[in-house]
Amino acid sequence: MTEQRTATVVVGWQGELLGAVGPFATDSPYWAQVGEVAAAASRAAGVPLAVLRLLSVAGGEGGRGGGTVYLAVASERPTGALAPADTEDVGHPLRLRWASADGLAAEWAWADGELAELGRPRTGPVEQVRSWNLSALSRFPTADGPVWLKSTPPFAVPEAAVIARAGRVDPELVPRVLAADGRRVLLADVPGVDCWGVPEDGMLTAVDRWAAVQAAVAADGPGEWADCSPTALAERFPALLERLRPELSEQEYAQARELAGQLPAIARELESCGLPSTLVHGDFHPGNWRFDGERATVLDFSDAAWGHPALDGLRPMPFLSPERWAVVRARWADAWRELVPDCAPERALELAPPLVHVHFALRYQEFLDGIEPSEHPYHAGDPAGEVRRALRSLGKALFPTVGSEPRGAGRELYHALMARTGSSAQLVLDAWAAEALPGYPERLAAAASYDAFTAQSAQEQDLLECELYALSRTADALALEFQPPYGDGPVRDGVRLGVGREEFAAFFARLGMTEVGAADGFDPFLHEIAELVPAEDPDAPIELLDVLWPGFVLGELVFTRAGVRVRAGARVAEPGWADASPVYWAFRRRGRRPVDLSQGWGSNSQWSTSHRMDFRTADGDRLNVVRTPERLSDHHAIDGFPPLSRAEAEELLRHRCLLRRPAGYPELVVDSQEAADFWPFDWTLPEPAACSPDCRDHGSNWQRP
Repeated sequence: MTEQRTATVVVGWQGELLGAVGPFATDSPYWAQVGEVAAAASRAAGVPLAVLRLLSVAGGEGGRGGGTVYLAVASERPTGALAPADTEDVGHPLRLRWASADGLAAEWAWADGELAELGRPRTGPVEQVRSWNLSALSRFPTADGPVWLKSTPPFAVPEAAVIARAGRVDPELVPRVLAADGRRVLLADVPGVDCWGVPEDGMLTAVDRWAAVQAAVAADGPGEWADCSPTALAERFPALLERLRPELSEQEYAQARELAGQLPAIARELESCGLPSTLVHGDFHPGNWRFDGERATVLDFSDAAWGHPALDGLRPMPFLSPERWAVVRARWADAWRELVPDCAPERALELAPPLVHVHFALRYQEFLDGIEPSEHPYHAGDPAGEVRRALRSLGKALFPTVGSEPRGAGRELYHALMARTGSSAQLVLDAWAAEALPGYPERLAAAASYDAFTAQSAQEQDLLECELYALSRTADALALEFQPPYGDGPVRDGVRLGVGREEFAAFFARLGMTEVGAADGFDPFLHEIAELVPAEDPDAPIELLDVLWPGFVLGELVFTRAGVRVRAGARVAEPGWADASPVYWAFRRRGRRPVDLSQGWGSNSQWSTSHRMDFRTADGDRLNVVRTPERLSDHHAIDGFPPLSRAEAEELLRHRCLLRRPAGYPELVVDSQEAADFWPFDWTLPEPAACSPDCRDHGSNWQRP
């Protein structure tokens, strides 16, 4: 989108539309900046003009650029040449008072009268600066310096009341009110510059001084200010969402409904951070701070409300560089910690983004509801846009510590899926991905090959193994949806997350993983037997029939195996054993006992469990790569029973479960504790004996043939 704006001005005089002047190229791309438009049109018309309102815009977006057409009123009959204008001045019940000739004249007459009473009458023509549906701002020259008239619409807050309340705490932080009448106010000039890109740290005093005002005002209660507390925002959002449904895709609407269910819990946690409900500015960004080199002043209180201070704390972020935002964020947090010592300001900033965007969605809709249609281009699409931003920002609220390093990201994801209240698993997955990507897959890639993984330090290996294990718990939980037994029959693990198979696969694809295929038939390296169909021939080999849930590989590493339905002879894979015996290196299964090394440990210790590392390399498969491997033939007996045969032990390692009742265990029950007591967790293939001593990796016991 181009930032260039052109302006055409339709000229009216004494209720008649005479024609148009322009188009003019403008220096400012912003539609609301009408000062230079009025000046250029006045020169072309030969008489002073005042811009009333926007009539139309073509090609612009976001309040800037494109070809704009305005309506202006002339102070006397124009003498310049006017082009024909095919425009009608049709009234509208929502037209703002300054957007009509009589209304603007009344605004200026009121200001002139107040200035006269103050003993500082206007000394020259009024200069228009800004005019749009949210305000009209004009400069009145006087012998004692300029005075500003600001007029605001019925849905705005009377600024003089907010300034008065804040000024009782810090009179130097707010502009001086000379006169006020409802939603029009005369303000003394505030020297300096707006703080767009201002490098001086002195401007940052606005941050902690405004926090001090908020802390002092909090005890007064909301009074007549609108309730924009976290709880109120959460309550108002569902109704807005229904209004916006035509502007959202089906997926966005579904996700936004889930967000609506999540917001009350976020609101409760935000309110528990210890910061008080108070007066919020509503648009607290550097463009509304003014700095004269010594003092910062906060301007524009027309969006003020009663709410959580984090709404103001986060507002500067989109307008600052990351480095500058880090400074402002720290200053805001330090200010509140000093004002309320037991509060948690950083956590509040992490939780608040979805509610901030909900707040703006609601506010933008108020704008659209309060203005005539010709002004809608200023805000059209903004409420739906804020809903989309709320969806994208949910990840920070749910996953404040998730970043590019895999240190706890998988654990946070699993906990969020298990603890979700009112939100779907898909929404949780998307929110997590918004925070973890893109850095997470790149970091996991260190485990994507045997050589790369074994080249890592022992500490890095442990971190990767534990992170992959934590992530595998999410894969286990998602797979429950597709596992037998189906329907409402008795199951061992009844948790079902409701994520579809395609979405399941798409999530792990985003992490750099490839879905396991079935083209080459059954492979215990890639497939877990979930259902077994008996073959007529008892010696029939295992035949792959169907893939029930997806598995994934990360390069050479198998991350999780796919669950499959197979056919086999009873002497190869025995029904009731191959598909029902305890499955090792597994955390959750819907219909059979899972066994992994996290079981029996505490809430924190269990997350130190290592993922099983199986690599398919050019030199062959490397199963259960561990730093202290054990021989298959040495450690596979249960106390009081004979050892498994070498073939049975190898099958257990490869398939991660018993394919048949072991020959030496005629009384073994498939679902018994004894069947879960084999200890294959340190067995490895190829066995240590097949490795030469000079291949050991500096004492870490990684072994190569």
